[in-house]
Amino acid sequence: MLFMERMKKIELLVLKRDVDAVMRYLGFAGCLQLIVENNEQTEPTPAEREIAELRTKIEALARFFEMPEAPETDQSGLVKSREVLRGAAEAIIAETVNLVAEESRLVEQRLSLRRSLEELSEFSELTVPFGDLAGLTYLAFRLGVVPLEKLEDLTQALAGRAIIVTLKKPGHIIAIASRTGRVALDNELAKFEFQPLELPAGATGVPTDVIKALERDLQRTDQELSLLAEKKRRARSEREQIIQKLRGELELAATVDSVKQGFASTGSVMRVSGWIPKRKYTEVAAELEKISQGRLALKAFDPEELPEVRSGKVKVPVSLRHGRIVRSFERMVFSYSVPLYGTIDPTPFVAGMFVLLFAIMFGDVGQGFVGLLLGLLISSGRVKAFESYRKKNFGTVFIVVGAASMITGLLYGSFFANEEVLVPVSRFITRTITGHPADHIVSLAGFEKIILFFGVTIGIGAVINSIGLIINLVNTFRMRRWDEAILSKTGLAGALFFWYVLSVGVRIILGGAFSGIDLVVLAVPLLALFFREPIIRLAEKKRPVLKDGLFSFIMEGIVEILESGIYYISNSVSFLRVAAFALAHTVLSTIVFLLADMVGGAAGGIVFRVFVILIGNSIIIVLEGLIVTIQVVRLQYYEFFSKFFTESGEEFRPFTLRSGGVR
Repeated sequence: MLFMERMKKIELLVLKRDVDAVMRYLGFAGCLQLIVENNEQTEPTPAEREIAELRTKIEALARFFEMPEAPETDQSGLVKSREVLRGAAEAIIAETVNLVAEESRLVEQRLSLRRSLEELSEFSELTVPFGDLAGLTYLAFRLGVVPLEKLEDLTQALAGRAIIVTLKKPGHIIAIASRTGRVALDNELAKFEFQPLELPAGATGVPTDVIKALERDLQRTDQELSLLAEKKRRARSEREQIIQKLRGELELAATVDSVKQGFASTGSVMRVSGWIPKRKYTEVAAELEKISQGRLALKAFDPEELPEVRSGKVKVPVSLRHGRIVRSFERMVFSYSVPLYGTIDPTPFVAGMFVLLFAIMFGDVGQGFVGLLLGLLISSGRVKAFESYRKKNFGTVFIVVGAASMITGLLYGSFFANEEVLVPVSRFITRTITGHPADHIVSLAGFEKIILFFGVTIGIGAVINSIGLIINLVNTFRMRRWDEAILSKTGLAGALFFWYVLSVGVRIILGGAFSGIDLVVLAVPLLALFFREPIIRLAEKKRPVLKDGLFSFIMEGIVEILESGIYYISNSVSFLRVAAFALAHTVLSTIVFLLADMVGGAAGGIVFRVFVILIGNSIIIVLEGLIVTIQVVRLQYYEFFSKFFTESGEEFRPFTLRSGGVR
C-alpha cells in the first residue's frame, strides 16, 4: 500500500454490565487504540478488589504447585461471567487449602528442628545434662567461641586459674574456673574476643540424647513431606488445567478493571472511545451489537470531521499494513520517526533501498548464503537465544538480504571470497546472453570500470534522493503546506533545481554542452528559494514584507541558496560510499586468499590454508556485515528520511488482551 490505513474514531456508550464482554472482545480483536478520558486514579469497587484478591491467591496456588507460566488465554476462555469465575476460584482454593496448610506446617516444623539441631551441635561433646550445668554452685562454667589464632594465648593466660577444654568444632571451648574467680575469668575471656554461647532454652537431658531425639523427629518429618509431595503431585495433575485457566481468566479480568479506570462513566453507563482501522469498522460494529444485544450506542467519525484533528491538537494514529517482507522493515522506519497520518508510507521504499544497497556492498554467494541460513534459523523459533529477533521479524530481513547478496555475489563472481570457483558459471551465463564468455558478469577490474561503478552508485543515489523528494512533495501538497511544498529546498523549487542539474550532468557526460538557457532555468528555482520569505509574507498578507530589513533578507537568501546547493551535493556524494564499501569487500576477499597462499606452502599448509580461509570469511561476514548495515541505515536516515520527515506522527497501539496483560 502506498498510504497507511484509513482510520475512524468510534465512541461507544455501553451499559456497565456489558463492559467486560465488550472489552474482552475488543482486547482479543486487537484493533482499537483506546483513548483515555479519565486520568485520575479511582478507588476500585468491591467486585474489583475481590478479583484482585482471588488473582493473588490463585497465583500463590500456582507457585505452590510449581506450575510454569500460564499459557495464553484465547477468546473462548473458561468462563463467561465474573460470578462463575469467582465460584470456580473459591472452589479450587477450598479443595487445596488443607494441602497447602499441611505443607506449610511440615516445612516450618522441619526448619525448627534443623535450627535446634544446629544449636545443639555446639554442645554435642557434653556428657552431663543441661540442667546440671545450669545449677553448678562451686564452679563458673562458660561455653563459647574464640578465634583460633588466639586460642593458645588464651590457654596460657588462664594457666593455673582456669581449665580450657576444646570442643570438636574449631574455636569452640568450655572454660571452667572457681566461683570466686568468675569475674577474672570473664575479663580475661573478653580480652581474647570470646563470644559466649547460651544453653538452649528449655533443653533438658544429656545433649547427645536430645540430638538423637531431634534427628528422629526430623527424619519422621522428612518422610511426611515425601508422602505429602506425592499427594501434591496427584493434586497438581488433577487440577493443573483448571488452575492455569483461572490464572489467565483472572489476569484478563484484572487487566480489564485497570483499563476501565480510564473510561468516563455516569450512572449505569460507560463511554469507550478510540481509533480503529476503517476496514475493521463494519465487522467490529456488528460484533459489538451482537455481544451487547443492542444495548449500546455507537458513533463513528472520519478524522477530517474532527476539529481537534484539523487543528493539529490530536494526531491520528498510524497503522501500516504490509506483507511479511516489507513488515520486517517497519521497525527501521519507526526507530527514526512515525510518519504523519495521511502521508505516503515510506516502508516499501525503505525495504527495497536497504536490500539493494546492502547487496551491492556485500556481494558474495557463500557469505550471503550464511546470512540466508541464519535468517531461516531465527525464523524457525528453534533457538531460544534468537527468540527476541524472531519476534521483531529480523529473520525475514536476514533471509532477504542474504538472498540478494547471493545474487550480486553471482554477478561479481565471488564465493566465500574466492573469485575462481564461479568462473565456469559466469562464462556459461555470459555466453548464453551475449555470445561472449567472461570470467565475471560484472567486473571491477580496471580504472575505467571502477569509475563507471562509482557513477552507477551516484545514479542510484539520485534515484533514492528523487523518491524522497517526490514523497515530500506529495505529502506537503496533500496537507496543504504550500510554503514547504513549493518554496523549500526539499519542495518543488529545490527538487526542480536538483533534477535539472542532474539532467545537465547526464547531457554533458553523453557529449552535450552547457548553454546559456541552462543558467536561466537554474536561476528560476534559486530565485524562488532566495525570495522565499517575502513571497510567503505577501501570500499571507503580512507586513512588512521584509520582516527584518533588506540586509537580513539578502543574507538569509544567500544562505538558503548555499545551504540547498551543499545539501544536494552532500546527499549525492554520500552514495559514493556504496561503491567504496563494495570495493573494500573485494579487497578484503583478495587479502584473505593472499594470506591463505602464503601459509599454503609450509608443512601442513593445507590445514593452515583452510584455517585462514575460514577465519577470514568469518571476520568479513561479522565485521563487514555490521559496517555495511550501519552505512545503509545512515544513508536512509540522512539522505532519504531527511527529505520528508519533518514532523512525527503517532504509532497505532491497539488494546490487546494476552496472558501478559495489555500490549
